[in-house]
Amino acid sequence: MAKPLIVTKPVTRFESNAARISLTAGALFVLLLGSLHLLEPEFDPTWRFISEYMLGSFGWMMTLAFISLAVSLAGSGVAVFSQVRTVIGYIGHVVLAVAVIGLLIAAAFTTDPIFTKMEDLTDSGKMHVLGASFDYSPLAFLLLSFSLARNQAWNPIRWRLFITAIVTIVLTIGFMFTLPQDGVFGPGVLAGLVGRLLVISYLGWVGAVTFHAIKLHRQEK
Repeated sequence: MAKPLIVTKPVTRFESNAARISLTAGALFVLLLGSLHLLEPEFDPTWRFISEYMLGSFGWMMTLAFISLAVSLAGSGVAVFSQVRTVIGYIGHVVLAVAVIGLLIAAAFTTDPIFTKMEDLTDSGKMHVLGASFDYSPLAFLLLSFSLARNQAWNPIRWRLFITAIVTIVLTIGFMFTLPQDGVFGPGVLAGLVGRLLVISYLGWVGAVTFHAIKLHRQEK
């Protein structure tokens, strides 16, 4: 027997505004990251991590980019807060909150160059790695998608939610496979490229969620 659909509270003005902030912050993230590729071409995008832009002359821009991404993810979570009413959805919110905290930690501490061995990492570099390790956004997207799919108001975009969430998971797996087993990075290693595609793919799910939240709020007026 199919599980019954859940009818939740209307999307509030506060949640709708959070969705708009999320979209704006996501756009700012893309603008900053794209600009850094032009301003600091010495970081080969195929194998250098985006975190390394913090080491260049425009490091403040990468710090702001991480903060923008964190705000975008947080805003998307707030936008669907009243729409999630299942245990799996609550877990998704917690995972997303942890990812946001991780991105803020990564923003607060400058990374070490990619050539640095683990035993030689600075305290700042260790904190940056720790923050990045908290980013399980793709898992949060999937869990929240399962919860939202049971909500009657979100049924029309359920496949969009699942597809965008699965894309982030596939890219996460791809990123793990592109990491060199010997820890030696250089030309031919595509971890940087896949990593960039991964973080950009986050905005596919965020965009689907926030646009629909705004649409629902307008319909409820």
